[in-house]
Parts: sequence; structure tokens; C-alpha cells
Amino acid sequence: MKRKLSKLILVTLVSSAMFAERISIAVNPGEAYSNRAPQLAAWIEDSEGNFVDTLFVTKKASGNKWIGSPKNGRPEALPDWYRAKGQNPAVKIPKEELDATTRATPKKGIVIEKDLPLEKGKSYIFKCQANQSFDYNEYYTKKNSGVDGQPAVLYCGELVADGTEKEISLEFSGSGENLTTADKIIESIYIVVKKKTGEPEN
Repeated sequence: MKRKLSKLILVTLVSSAMFAERISIAVNPGEAYSNRAPQLAAWIEDSEGNFVDTLFVTKKASGNKWIGSPKNGRPEALPDWYRAKGQNPAVKIPKEELDATTRATPKKGIVIEKDLPLEKGKSYIFKCQANQSFDYNEYYTKKNSGVDGQPAVLYCGELVADGTEKEISLEFSGSGENLTTADKIIESIYIVVKKKTGEPEN
């Protein structure tokens, strides 16, 4: 399937295990993506639900830089990422942890490269969460849902690190009912695995 890279957010990381894999996470924005700059987080957990690493998170969410935010931050913006990482929404992530992981919300897509060792034969769960402020509808109003309106949406996909080339998609995992635009922030998310150039065959 052809996808325009200008509309993709690419997150690339390279395994430093016995075999090397190059993994790209491509997030294709949906029709509601450009309504307002959404908050995004992409991360990895192991099959037991243990947090492995953050691949990408928007600056506002990582640094509690919300305009008019309460002292406890905005945990409802990216609740699953905050919970997985064990991150207090009211506390800024230390600068040394940010590196290239944190950026402003991408407008037309960005490329992030990150080294990450993957254990051969182990299953990893890739997750991506998205949320837009003031995303109201008749079910989620300013009166009953605060700043966010519709809740953050979550996408998940499983990858077994086995050294083979493959492509899998992250599937919509919900986060609320009666969504009208929140589930259209992201059109599709793909994980593409390719053997690192120059690495010997297994």
C-alpha cells in the first residue's frame, strides 16, 4: 500500500541485540487531525504490560505546558501513556530524558530515530494515543467533559522480534463511546520491520 510520507509520522529505532531490526512506526493523520494540534504519545510495552520506552510524545504533554492548566496537569490528555510510564502529569520530564523523543505536535509528519535493543523471540506491544482539546460533541460537552471533550483514543499492535521483515498495523482499541471526531484523528498506524542494512543473515 502506498502512503505519502509527507503525511506520516515516522519513528525509527534500531535493535542492538544479536540481530538488528530497523522498526518504523508510521502514523497517518485522519480527517480530524488538522482541526487542532492533537497531543500524541507512542510507546512500547512488553507482553506482560511492563513499560519499555517512549518513542514519541508531544511537548505539552511531557512538560505540563498547558495554558491555564491545573496544578495536577492534564492526566486525561494521554492517560494510558502517563500510567504506563509512571509519569506524574504535573511534573516536567527531566531534560536528559527528552532527547529527540519530544517534539511539538507534527504538522506534516516528522522522522525520529532511536536505538532500542529488542530481545529475539520476545513479544512487544506498540501503543499510540491521541487526544485533542475542546473536541466536543453532543455527548461530550464543555459542561460535562472539561477541556478535552471526547476522550483520548488508543491504538495497539503486537510485534514478535524474530529478525524477519514484516508490516503490521495498530488497531483501534477504543477509549469511550459516542465518538464522532476523536476516532478520526488518526487514519492508520503501521509498524514496518526491516533487517538493518549491512547486518549478516541469521
